[in-house]
Amino acid sequence: MCPESLSIAYSAKRIIKLSIISATFLCLALLRAGEGLAQTVNPVDLQLVIALDVSTSMDLDERTLQRDGFAAAFREPDIVRAIQRGPNRRIAVAVLEWAGETRQNVILDWTEIADAASASDFADRIERRIPGRMALGTAIGAAMLRAAVLFGESPFDGGRRVINISGDGINNRGPEPAIVRDRLVARGITINGLPIVYKTMLEGVVDGKDGRQPRPGELAAYFERQVVGGYGAFVEPVFSKRDYARAIRKKLLREIHGPDQLAANWHPEDGWPSR
Repeated sequence: MCPESLSIAYSAKRIIKLSIISATFLCLALLRAGEGLAQTVNPVDLQLVIALDVSTSMDLDERTLQRDGFAAAFREPDIVRAIQRGPNRRIAVAVLEWAGETRQNVILDWTEIADAASASDFADRIERRIPGRMALGTAIGAAMLRAAVLFGESPFDGGRRVINISGDGINNRGPEPAIVRDRLVARGITINGLPIVYKTMLEGVVDGKDGRQPRPGELAAYFERQVVGGYGAFVEPVFSKRDYARAIRKKLLREIHGPDQLAANWHPEDGWPSR
């Protein structure tokens, strides 16, 4: 390659890198501004953003299972009991679909859930949605930033702020998740992961920057190292198509209880599954 071509290639890479950094700082600035502007309606124990992977590696069956798993979980009596054992007896939830760096779509805005009726209504709203499908790669860091901005836009106050992010591949677009994670954790936000690790899903998925598909164990470890963070953060893998409902229910229970209330609030009728 001639010197002029090398210079152009270097300049292009530098511009892309600076653009990613600028976008990261812009999203964090929007989060900071939004926190000051949000109007308080009701105090809640938890503000939860559910961030669903709808990238092209997720087929319609898998995206539907993901959607239905969350809908079914919010209809479970133990989820409602967990919500009602918090000091404020209510949580707020928003749902975001994501894929590439500029591909995020808020499909359900902030909703208060305080009892079986509101939980069932929220489940119905999730279930009525046709799962989206978006392209341009797997941008986990960008999805985390967009989820964080939602906290600044929330009309609710107080409680823990948690991002529940699913994904079937590693980041290959936009800001690095670990950099975003560290900055969000510094702002008091917890990120938990729902890596989709079963073998049939990963076949044919080329998500790594080296062009190699991740093995199931690698993906769970990647989420542990690069994605999750904050107080009580954890990873809950989905091991098979039949495992969606169990994994999602278990994950939501842990997030609603929270690390401080988990031991004190656990009751045998909850059927709390061990990690």
